[in-house]
Amino acid sequence: MKWTGYYCCALVWALVIASEAHAVPTGYHFYTEHLPPYSYMQDDRVTGINAELVSTLCQRLELSCTISILPWRRAFGQAQREQNSGVFSTTRAEDREALFKWVGPIATDHGYVFRLRDRTEINPTNLEQAKNYVLAVSRGGRLETYFQHHGFSYDTNMMGFSTRTEPIPLFLAKKIDLLAGSKRALASWMNEHNMPADTAEPLFRLNNVGEHYLALNLQFPATVATKLQSELDKMRQSGELAALIERYQG
Repeated sequence: MKWTGYYCCALVWALVIASEAHAVPTGYHFYTEHLPPYSYMQDDRVTGINAELVSTLCQRLELSCTISILPWRRAFGQAQREQNSGVFSTTRAEDREALFKWVGPIATDHGYVFRLRDRTEINPTNLEQAKNYVLAVSRGGRLETYFQHHGFSYDTNMMGFSTRTEPIPLFLAKKIDLLAGSKRALASWMNEHNMPADTAEPLFRLNNVGEHYLALNLQFPATVATKLQSELDKMRQSGELAALIERYQG
């Protein structure tokens, strides 16, 4: 009987450990980059369209979530390494599909190639012509891969930076010819540098870049991922997502 008691206790303890190992965690960490108006620091907190969206989803699902801003390459890597984490605003693409679980799309917009409005000598109308100029990209970002796939290279016509906004001073100083991003983002970046929103103008639209998503670690609890997607769908259908985006316009 004595040994039977030991075995029973051991079995119960093993079941407790197994249960805890499969329990849904209580805290989640999401990473993003400095990418106004989607995510940026203001008054010592992370804000922006998608940062506020992710925070709202967490609040409505009563999840304990934190959001940190890192250079994109680090943010992307952290989300792949940490089990209960994710990264946004992540462009969903075929070469990334198997790396994450996906919730979205979140706030996104069409991508364009931009020049300074007064640099009329820079006038490409497509990617092939744009190769004759110097383009800035974020290292490890989707646009880096996109432009490399279309024949751009660091040796000739591409410069890499740790964030999407880091090259703005060089762009304004006419040391870099072209930037890529959405109209909403470029207007925000210009305003951030005390320049009129139309300082940069779009030259042509980028095709097949992809939409923004919240990308979750592959070990992220499936039940929580499903709830995040469901709540996001409700916000989109009710018009709350559109209203959130509208608040950040201009």
